[in-house]
Amino acid sequence: MPKNRKEIEDRILMQEELGEEEDYEEYARRRDAREGIKRRNAMQAREEEQRQTREYEKIREREEETIRRRDEEKRIRQYDKRKKRSHPVLTFLLVFVILLLAAAGGSLLYMRSLLHTVNSVELEESLQSSINPEVLSDETMGNYQNIALFGVDSREQDLADGNNRSDTIMICSIDKKTGETKLVSVYRDTLLDIGGGEFRKCNAAYAFGGPQQAIAMLNSILDLNITDFVTVGFEGLADTIDAFGGIDLEITEEEMEYMNSYMEDMHYEIGTEYEELTEAGMQHLSGIQATAYCRIRYTVGDDFKRAERQRTVLSLTMEKAKKAGPIQLIRAANSVLGRMSTSLGTWELMKFILAARAMDITESTGFPSEEDRTFATVNGESCVIPYYLTTNVKTLHDVLFGQADYEPSETVQENSDIINGYVQ
Repeated sequence: MPKNRKEIEDRILMQEELGEEEDYEEYARRRDAREGIKRRNAMQAREEEQRQTREYEKIREREEETIRRRDEEKRIRQYDKRKKRSHPVLTFLLVFVILLLAAAGGSLLYMRSLLHTVNSVELEESLQSSINPEVLSDETMGNYQNIALFGVDSREQDLADGNNRSDTIMICSIDKKTGETKLVSVYRDTLLDIGGGEFRKCNAAYAFGGPQQAIAMLNSILDLNITDFVTVGFEGLADTIDAFGGIDLEITEEEMEYMNSYMEDMHYEIGTEYEELTEAGMQHLSGIQATAYCRIRYTVGDDFKRAERQRTVLSLTMEKAKKAGPIQLIRAANSVLGRMSTSLGTWELMKFILAARAMDITESTGFPSEEDRTFATVNGESCVIPYYLTTNVKTLHDVLFGQADYEPSETVQENSDIINGYVQ
């Protein structure tokens, strides 16, 4: 007798289907056939489930790839916006270093060949009309060569064209006899007449008329006699500093956080690899770290402090350049000369190089001065107001040329009245 329920059920089923006289083997064959069908169905069900799982995985991967691509595009757009909004530096800070390189021996011939890679720009003779006749005849100012230094954001390297706001503006004044060099940052948000009686943030002058209009603005409103300029994008700054072995700077906790953020930005902007700072204090900075330091503008002091950082980096790098050997000089020159635009000719650049060891930065400040500036919203823009302009111009001439009793021109006085009107 069958001993379990399954065998009993099978026996009953066999009797129903085959009758008592039928052989049990026939029933077993049919049962096995049914079991085979069940197994095949189960296998097909598992295969279908696996197929659907694979399809789901493919769909999920495609969705994840779409999300990742959208996030990446969004991130790139954010970085592009940051670049258009504020690219404050900066290789211009090192441009002048290269011009003043203490080159020696055989490096001079190679340096001269490199100078031919510079994008030379000839300024129009009309620029002379922006210089006040009294300034042209000023004997004291005649003893100095004044050069405008511009830092712009230009991914297409169209450095001398418009459509580039000069996020950094400096006036470099060199004593022709002693080589004494002084730097003054003109804060980019300063309200000035950018040309034709249009008062806006001064960094708009370069965007509207390139270096020609920007220099004319500086000459007419500050009583200067600038006829030359140097403009550079920021891409070569890190490589130039690295060529000189980096610089040493005291970094605060707050600055460290911003530096790490800016380095991440530059990694996406120009593909530069970087190493985050992990502690504050005296640090030996690489090129990209020093570049990030120059870009900080959100700590105490805002844009005023940022301009000070830029001048600090310029001074430190110039000291390194003066002690550099021929190989370092050539390496640094390779980093920046092909990325700059200037009105200076090859022989003028060579003259700076030959005279470099006698040049020292003895003064570094900003315009307008802290004592004579305020803030106001003009045409919807938050501007730095040189209040009074006449007092600021007097201070500027005292710093650059030692003219303690300088009397500003009528043009400066008229512009001063107009600018003050935006505050009162």
